[in-house]
Amino acid sequence: MALTDTMKKNSLLVLMGLCLISFETLCQGVPKAYDAVNYKGKVKGRLVKLILANGYIGASSLNFFMLGKTKPLVFVPDAGVANELNRLKFVAVNKNEPAYFILDNMQDAYEETPAFITGDYFLNSKKIPFKLAKVKYPKH
Repeated sequence: MALTDTMKKNSLLVLMGLCLISFETLCQGVPKAYDAVNYKGKVKGRLVKLILANGYIGASSLNFFMLGKTKPLVFVPDAGVANELNRLKFVAVNKNEPAYFILDNMQDAYEETPAFITGDYFLNSKKIPFKLAKVKYPKH
């Protein structure tokens, strides 16, 4: 049985429609498994910004802005979860950086994210406590 021109055109249209649906599905991407909550504060007069991944704490990151540098030092959790004391250590992405941060009261998911997060900055055997405040954005 030979396909007529009309049948060929209809088949082509159906195939193109299926490709378009598949493409749209791919473009939608994977849903994010956490909410990013921003915090900021200062350590020794230098700006610190935390992006808290509420729902997957292991995806959090901390930026430490050094004086005279245009790019911050980036710190990430050394484990995907906080320890038994709800403390989470953040180490530098640059493995040559000896400094690190330990943040308190870290949970994988908060029902209500805290207004403040406290922690300690460690460098050259010195421990410097600090406090980060949740960044509040104006409501539209």
